[in-house]
Amino acid sequence: KETALADMDVQPLYRVVDGQCIASEPGSGASSWYSDNQCSVAVSFASQSMGDYCAQASDRARLGNAENIAENTWSLSPGNRINLGARTLKNLTQPYVQRVAYRQVNTARGTCELEMRIYKRHPASVGEKTLIAFHGGSWSSRSFGFLGLELSVPHFVNEGYVVYAPFYRLLDNTDSNAACNQADFDDIVSDADAALDWVLDNANSYGSQGVPVLFGQSAGAHLSLSLAVKRPTAVSGAMLFYPPTDFTDFLQRVQSGAYTNPQGLSILERVMGVSFDQASASDPLVSANSFPARIRDEASEWPPLFIVHGGADELVESRQSVRLCDALAGREILPAGQEAAAISGLKQIVNCTSDVSPVSQLHLIAQGEHALDVCINSLLSDACPSGGEASKALVGETIGEALVFSDAAVEARSSANAGNTDGNSDNNSNSNEDSNGSNSAAVVKSGGGSTGLALLFILLALNAVSFVHRKIARTVHPAK
Repeated sequence: KETALADMDVQPLYRVVDGQCIASEPGSGASSWYSDNQCSVAVSFASQSMGDYCAQASDRARLGNAENIAENTWSLSPGNRINLGARTLKNLTQPYVQRVAYRQVNTARGTCELEMRIYKRHPASVGEKTLIAFHGGSWSSRSFGFLGLELSVPHFVNEGYVVYAPFYRLLDNTDSNAACNQADFDDIVSDADAALDWVLDNANSYGSQGVPVLFGQSAGAHLSLSLAVKRPTAVSGAMLFYPPTDFTDFLQRVQSGAYTNPQGLSILERVMGVSFDQASASDPLVSANSFPARIRDEASEWPPLFIVHGGADELVESRQSVRLCDALAGREILPAGQEAAAISGLKQIVNCTSDVSPVSQLHLIAQGEHALDVCINSLLSDACPSGGEASKALVGETIGEALVFSDAAVEARSSANAGNTDGNSDNNSNSNEDSNGSNSAAVVKSGGGSTGLALLFILLALNAVSFVHRKIARTVHPAK
């Protein structure tokens, strides 16, 4: 069994010791830190303990609300070291993270202040690529959806991305504070729009450049797809993991009796605000979020999409992604009354485009369930939505292929639309070197932690699994 805590390197900060500027692991007790090896550029750093992280992650009323933010302060999130993904975090460098407030909205229940977390390999790094990542959670929760997102962030940061991860308002009242929950579905989509605008306006300040690429899991994948369809020139591409893509198909299958998953029925009613038997496919909310039909009917050049879905996903059927791929390819879209073809082998790749590069693709994992990129293998539990060991290995490879896709999408957009980022055309693309004046290979070791700390992480993950099973019993969406 792999430990729940990855042993990761950290790019150093610097401090003055006996008159000398030395590289040091941040958080080791120094009161003054610097980002460069001359100790000339001060940087604010605050350490975060395991206990602090767990308390924050489990505080459902505060997580994602822009409260008690220390401005311009970097930290190291223990969440980025949880090694419970299908692709290991071993041999990666732990990202730095900063919290910012990106949006303030006055609602009927008060003022909602939304947080965004920014992850990068070093506070002083510049010339990085830009990625926006949306967490899952059925548009109704944050805690375990964001935990799953943090498992993925290091993979992108280690490929040279600054990752911008916004929280958004929620449909339900189980997470967040009163001002940020019980939102309309359109409010949530509006928050995703605002997050993209914020990144376009502020990416330069955080050392990233170029047209953003998007990433999302489940509900977060829906938000990424929404932006890709609504604002195709503002994004380079999108990586969609088990996305809900087609509200029309979903509603039709529910009303015909073809789809009976109680969790999905509960989600549909929360989204629509009425019981599923009263909902109508003609509702503007349904048509606006039926992206295969929009892609088929609207004349546009769509950004490339990398879609990953599990064939054993009972919450969001893989047909949702099949229909999206059909629409991109100009094929007949799978009818609501027709079941999708069986997946060939453990993994099947379907090309959704052929005349653009990179090619939009659908990666179908036969044994994959919802949240297939999470795999908890510990002494206490085996809960692996990835499937068996061979299937898990294929999911890990697919995540690696997503990283290659994201680079290709950014490169293609950069070449085709040099610097034009929907109002952010002044990005500096001349440098891809550290500005900290140090060797970019310099790292310090972030220790694996004690057995007790590792066990605490495992317990946190098991709480997430327990949460899933409790929610299944109560017909509410699981971790993502």
